[in-house]
Amino acid sequence: MARARDEDRYRKRAPVRRIVLISGDATRTFTVRPWVAATVATLGAALSVAFLGATAYLVFRDDLIDTVLARNADLQQAYEDRIASLRAEIDKIASRQILDQVAYDEKVERLLSAQRSLGDRQRAVSELIEKARASGLIGDDDHADAGSTAPAALGYAPSAEASAAASFRGLEADPIVTGSAAPLTDSEGKVDVAAVGAEIAALDAAQARTVRTIAAAAEARADEVIRVVGRLGVTLAVAAPTKADASDALDAVGGPFVPLGSAEALASAMADASQAFDTLGKVRGAVARLPLVVPIEGADRTSNFGSRTDPFLGSVAFHAGIDFRSPSGKAVEATAPGRVVNAGPTGGYGNMVEIDHGRGLSTRYAHLSQIDVEVGQEVRRGTVIGEVGSTGRSTGPHLHYETRVNGIAVNPETYLSAGDRIRAILR
Repeated sequence: MARARDEDRYRKRAPVRRIVLISGDATRTFTVRPWVAATVATLGAALSVAFLGATAYLVFRDDLIDTVLARNADLQQAYEDRIASLRAEIDKIASRQILDQVAYDEKVERLLSAQRSLGDRQRAVSELIEKARASGLIGDDDHADAGSTAPAALGYAPSAEASAAASFRGLEADPIVTGSAAPLTDSEGKVDVAAVGAEIAALDAAQARTVRTIAAAAEARADEVIRVVGRLGVTLAVAAPTKADASDALDAVGGPFVPLGSAEALASAMADASQAFDTLGKVRGAVARLPLVVPIEGADRTSNFGSRTDPFLGSVAFHAGIDFRSPSGKAVEATAPGRVVNAGPTGGYGNMVEIDHGRGLSTRYAHLSQIDVEVGQEVRRGTVIGEVGSTGRSTGPHLHYETRVNGIAVNPETYLSAGDRIRAILR
């Protein structure tokens, strides 16, 4: 039994591996232990793997290098594309900024041009205002100063004073609103083009309103004088149509509505004002030829036009003029320009001067003590034609004054009252 157990243990032991080297008669035996065999096997496997790896590297090296280079090239191309895209975006932004700056500069240049034009137009408006003041449309106490409506610099709001903002004898002008003194700039410190443009547009509109107001005042004055003179039965020869004529003309007109720009609107208003002043000037000239003033300043009226008791006969009689009591020798003046058609003794008139003023109008100056003009002589309003006396059918020193239309005596008071009214209008 013991022997059997020993044989079993022997069988269970690991086999011993030996290496036997025989060289002729010599024999050498090496015992290979298990751990040595394992080590050698491991080293062999490692060397095999290394060999195979080196061989694979040598075989596939070019492909690997090409793959790496291609990947690097792709990355580099991607980076370059990204950089090019960013540069293009930067160039686009820069181009947009340049375009914006160019557009901004163009707007500023247009504003500068508008500012210069505004200044030129303001000078014309100022001249018109002075002309209106000289014509009495604006009183010296009316604050219608033209001011300087053009901005001193585009960075600031216009500092204009109100232009023609006063009442033009019943026609109220719209005032020009004085601009702010603060710089009109945006958040970036640049000129606020829109704000400055709005200021200039407002001043343009104010200029046009001022001119239209002055034109309306001149037209109103001319129309009122024409109406006053028309009540006398005299038609003034003026070129401009009356408002009634203009209203009649609106019965047959039409066309599409095309609004005017600020410059065109002001030019149209200036043309209307020029025509209105021209008409007013002609009205003044025509009125100056009418006998609308008294022949002796400050004289008392002793007898009016119309029926009265005759101083010599005591019966009711017609008096063809107005008697002005004044000391003998007082200068008598022509009441309107004209031509002397009679100068000498004329029946009950005594020494009488008659002046033809045209349009069928004439005036007579009677009972003069002295005549200082002769027939055919041209006289002006205020020309001394003689002296007060008591010649002819007279009870004492006075001037008998008549106004005649086409040879028929009319009440001189009608003309004198009209003269007072017209002088009040044209003051």
